[in-house]
Amino acid sequence: MRSSSSPRGFSLIEVLVAIAVLSVALVSLVGLFTAAAGVTALARDTTFATLLASRKVEELRALAFTYDSAGRPVTDTDTDTGLWPPGPAGAGLQPAAGTLAANVPGYVDHLDGFGRQVGGGAQPPGQARYTRRWQVMPLPDDPSGTLVVHVVVLPSRLARVARAPQAGPGIVHLVALRARKAS
Repeated sequence: MRSSSSPRGFSLIEVLVAIAVLSVALVSLVGLFTAAAGVTALARDTTFATLLASRKVEELRALAFTYDSAGRPVTDTDTDTGLWPPGPAGAGLQPAAGTLAANVPGYVDHLDGFGRQVGGGAQPPGQARYTRRWQVMPLPDDPSGTLVVHVVVLPSRLARVARAPQAGPGIVHLVALRARKAS
């Protein structure tokens, strides 16, 4: 014979408490997975933006910045690097201040999600996902022999606003030096 105080099974209250505890745990996991997905997407976009900045630095480093055989400085100041492949009638390595804070033609290009150029003007086209801006300035300690190349890549949604942030999630800054060398 069974004792009346011995449990025969779970009571309804015990089942409801177990369901409540399980529900809280599952809701917490959903929040964790959502946050992880957002951070992963930001990391992917930042990595891709870094690659786009690096490509522009290398493109600018490929322009002529040497000495000719007579020892005179030679600097490419007319290649349009806002196009791919680069063409004539552009800014080349001409120094320009203020080109990182705004979309200045000749110092900006707009890219789609695959890194292909879709424009180069002041306003990003609708299909643009990234806006890449660059600035070339002489190094103050060696103005005739060294350039500072600064590239910023930001999401195009930020490039469409008048006062885009200069730093923050998804915005990449890459700075490189370019020394003049004999050809």
